[in-house]
Amino acid sequence: MGGPFAAGPGGNCVCPKCGHAQPHQRGVPCNQVTCPKCGAMMTRG
Repeated sequence: MGGPFAAGPGGNCVCPKCGHAQPHQRGVPCNQVTCPKCGAMMTRG
């Protein structure tokens, strides 16, 4: 039902490379956010 891309406004974006986490911004998919520490693409966590 919607899958991981329909997770809602809450939660965190997590970097799969270095583990950095930051709050998810509403309207901005995590997979379009780069990690401020290492530059990798973030994922929803």
